[in-house]
Amino acid sequence: MYSRLIFFTIIFSLRLFSSIGVTPDRYELITGDKLNLKIELTYPSDAIIDISQIKNLSTEEFELLNSIQISKKEIDGKTTETINNEYIAFGNPGEVYFPSFDYSYVFKDETKTFRSDSIKIIVKSILNGNVAYIDSTGKKNTIPLDSLKMILPIKDIWEYKLSATEKKYIVSFIILLIALFITVYYFLKRKKKNGDHLLSEEKIIIIPAHIKAIERLDALKQKSYLSKGNFKEFAAELSLITRLFLEDRYKFPGAELPTEELKEKISGFILNEDILAGMYKLLEITDYVKFAKFIPLEAELKRFLEFAYELVDNLKDKDSKENV
Repeated sequence: MYSRLIFFTIIFSLRLFSSIGVTPDRYELITGDKLNLKIELTYPSDAIIDISQIKNLSTEEFELLNSIQISKKEIDGKTTETINNEYIAFGNPGEVYFPSFDYSYVFKDETKTFRSDSIKIIVKSILNGNVAYIDSTGKKNTIPLDSLKMILPIKDIWEYKLSATEKKYIVSFIILLIALFITVYYFLKRKKKNGDHLLSEEKIIIIPAHIKAIERLDALKQKSYLSKGNFKEFAAELSLITRLFLEDRYKFPGAELPTEELKEKISGFILNEDILAGMYKLLEITDYVKFAKFIPLEAELKRFLEFAYELVDNLKDKDSKENV
């Protein structure tokens, strides 16, 4: 007696713990509209639940678009779960009953199944208004469009599949667009490249070493160091001019090398023995003057200036575009 009472008490409490309710976002819609159903489930928290039917229920009149869980709460051993199912209506105008939702769960070796009530939905036609016609007697009459059963094939439009010819046209159009884009991109890039080239192109003029050396020697002559008695300044500048000429002509750091190293270096380039001997002497004398070890005559320094012109003329690059 007591065991039966306990059993029925448990069953009754499970019933209280468990329920299913379905609430639509509207009860009237037009063919092709979307319908959202909020499904609220209540069941024991420790139960093993099966809601696959809820997640997949779709009918001829209402096609399931998606099913998502909105919320899930657990309070005092009871779980409340809310699911939203979104449908699109394909039913004919009139009253349509949305079928029941089922779910089940297993709790303490007991399997329970619950079912919701069906829902009445009013589906209206997308064709509103009247159409006029003249009967055989010549009388003008009007009838509702909907009475002609002219329901558009919305479901067919929703599930429309392209034909092979349509696919071919679309693919051809896409290829044409891609080809046009590539062509435009190529010409724009080429135009930009040519424009940048014209803007950035600069005429680079390389002045031959002997031209620069002669200009420097002429400038040295104009300074009138010798007439003013500035022998040290004259010797230092003349030495630098000849060193820079050798550096530009043979591509080595002539201005930085010590005199002995420079002599050894130029011996491999200057084949004329008189010119080589004269260069050695010019380097030695200008060093003596720079370091105040020797004060030559003005006439001797003038001869070194003349020799510097001769040196440049003999060693100038014969292939250069500018020669003097």
